[in-house]
Amino acid sequence: GVLALMDSPVVMDGVKRGILKDIGPRRLYDAVNVILTLQNEDGGWATYENNRGFGWYEELNPSEVFGDIMIDYSYVECSMASLTALADFHEKFPDHRKNEVTFAIKRGAEFMKSIQRKDGSWYGSWACCFCYGCWFGIEGLIKSGESASSPAIQKCCQYLISKQRANGGWGEDFTSCYDKDYAANGMQNYGDDGSGVVNTAWALMALSAAKCNDVEAIRKGVRYLMSRQLDCGDWPQEGIAGVFNRACGITYTAYRNVFPIWALGRCVATYGDNIDKDPKILATKSQN
Repeated sequence: GVLALMDSPVVMDGVKRGILKDIGPRRLYDAVNVILTLQNEDGGWATYENNRGFGWYEELNPSEVFGDIMIDYSYVECSMASLTALADFHEKFPDHRKNEVTFAIKRGAEFMKSIQRKDGSWYGSWACCFCYGCWFGIEGLIKSGESASSPAIQKCCQYLISKQRANGGWGEDFTSCYDKDYAANGMQNYGDDGSGVVNTAWALMALSAAKCNDVEAIRKGVRYLMSRQLDCGDWPQEGIAGVFNRACGITYTAYRNVFPIWALGRCVATYGDNIDKDPKILATKSQN
């Protein structure tokens, strides 16, 4: 976030005029040093601390509610966030711990690939669920230098396309998290004919990050989000989108607005006017 703000003309103008305090390189160096320290042996990153145990510890889990809590595992979400920070930092400060930073990014990308499922998806541990995980997986690999045409990214795109519903949207409910399998009926309850605005936004974020060439799928998703926007500009509050420790659902009310806006903006930036064009016309032009 801080690195992104450094690219903002408004923020940097405020710094120059003395209205905002500058964040010097030393503080950014310290932050990156912490990220490097928190990388696990498997190449990924966890939530609070380094991994200090083994998966079989879950057999001793005394909780009747929480799952996967006995150790702090490496997650696709935390790994993507750490990879993004390191990649953006390295672009601005290429000489600080150069070899260590580039090696950490390489190891992080390898970890992301290692936890990708055979069907091309990633399991999301902090939201519902596979659309979310796929977004982090694709975004993390892209930021670490992976080509959008790589088999890992293309396989994930195919997976997401296969889950798009007839109305153009995507949808999952809490069962995806608990069962660790994509919800067969989508967001059947508290959604819109199995689809939901938040899941749809996450899927579009992933596909547009990969520059998916199935423009018609993108177009359908965009139109679905637009159709679900209320007259006041808001999007409807639907089923639970957040989760933690596999079994606890949580509603983040801002998700329904933040992610659709983000997804629509990214799709427009990536595909431009092609989103609005008739696919038959585009097909005719490509043949000519």
